[in-house]
Amino acid sequence: MIKTLAVFLLVSTAVILAACQPSAPTPAPAPTLVSPTAPAPAASWKPDGKISDGEYTGVFKSGEYELHWTNDNESIYIGMKAKTTGWVAMAVQPGSLMKDADMVLGFVKDGQTVIYDLFSPGDFGPHPPDTEQGGKNDILEFGGGEEGGFTTIEFKRALDTGDKYDKPLASGKNKIIWAYGSTDDFTRQHSNRGYGEITLL
Repeated sequence: MIKTLAVFLLVSTAVILAACQPSAPTPAPAPTLVSPTAPAPAASWKPDGKISDGEYTGVFKSGEYELHWTNDNESIYIGMKAKTTGWVAMAVQPGSLMKDADMVLGFVKDGQTVIYDLFSPGDFGPHPPDTEQGGKNDILEFGGGEEGGFTTIEFKRALDTGDKYDKPLASGKNKIIWAYGSTDDFTRQHSNRGYGEITLL
């Protein structure tokens, strides 16, 4: 009887100890690879002719000329500003000098904003509107203003318009040229110009 009781106690103890042992850890799930988040749409962007804090993610400045920009997956949003009451312009991916420059030029006249989608086939122009060369006007939204001797032009266009007179914009560095003139006549020569680059997300 005692022997049977001892065996019973030993078996019971073994069962209890086994039950108290921690179970093997559950393997952690494999990490999920998440692609980098795409640029968010520029919800705060408004083409009102005023460049507000936080409206753009990038800025290029040269003297009295400023170019501000932001982009999402489909569009680029640009703000151009210069110390002039005439026209303000920028061009994307220039070749040699002005050759093959995809240009946007705007000015404010009698309170109204005028903007052109242009293309320069030659080193020194001319740069007629795309619509006069068999292309189309790809400016989706725009606005402008004049204040304190400065002109500001804002516009939106697709990163890739599909128009052969527009240069596609890609993530990374994109070359630009810029200029501004003293009158509201875009056929008149610039009073200042230069080169630069913008970096898109």
